[in-house]
Order: sequence, then structure tokens, then C-alpha cells
Amino acid sequence: MQVIVAGWIKMAGPASPTLQSATGLIEAALAEDGCLDYEWAVYPDRPDTILVFERWETVQALIAHLNAPPYFEMGGHLEKAGIAGADVLVHSVQGTQPIYGDDGLIAEEIFGTKTR
Repeated sequence: MQVIVAGWIKMAGPASPTLQSATGLIEAALAEDGCLDYEWAVYPDRPDTILVFERWETVQALIAHLNAPPYFEMGGHLEKAGIAGADVLVHSVQGTQPIYGDDGLIAEEIFGTKTR
């Protein structure tokens, strides 16, 4: 079962320098087995907040990541920069499908529910 990690981390100051200096840690996570996406970005209108989005092939892949050096190094990096708050959750994925149809419009159905 695929899992998604999503949420935000509020920093004590501007988030951009902290995120830019974490590029190597992000690249290390992307290289881990089972990592499909590992995207961190600064909110456009909240310069102190990092948007977190990760997608993992399995729960086991996520757990391996949570026990790997890049995870602990990122935690230390963020703590050193000053975390002011966070809300990051893990979500199970029961299914996936494209949101747009071949015609470029929203899919006629999303998981069996008509959209248009």
C-alpha cells in the first residue's frame, strides 16, 4: 500500500535558507528504496513555512526512511534552524487515478463518483 506524508513545518525565521541548505538531505531521501516523491517547498505567502509532500511505495519503505541517517540529519538540521511548529501526517492510499481525462478536462468519474 502506498503512503503519502503531507503537512507543514513552521520555522522560527525564513524557511528558504534552511530548505536550500538541506538539498543534499532531500536528494539522499529521493535516492532511498521506495521513495516516489520527496518534495519540500516554501509556501509562497508564508516565508517561514515549509510545505512537506512525500510519497512512498509502501509503509515499510517509509519506516526504513524514518530509521535512516538522512531522516535524523534532517531533523537535526531543522532543529538547529529553529522549528516553531509542525503538522505533518501520514496517509494510506487505497487507490490512485488521473484527475484529468484524455480530453484535458476533470475525469468524468473519480473513484466511481461522477464529477461532471
